[in-house]
Amino acid sequence: MGENNLLTIEKSEGRRKCPSCGEENKLMIHESTDKSNIILDYPRVYGKKYRCGKCATEWREK
Repeated sequence: MGENNLLTIEKSEGRRKCPSCGEENKLMIHESTDKSNIILDYPRVYGKKYRCGKCATEWREK
């Protein structure tokens, strides 16, 4: 699975939850740097991606 196959969802109001299984526990949702999503070139700023600790779905928010 390539890096550009991340699920992209709208940024939701309130608590972040997994789009696949609906997990809302903040300890189960892991945030990491998405090096395939460059927000600013100089200084280099990357977007964030999230991974569910329950079902292993990865996604990013618009």
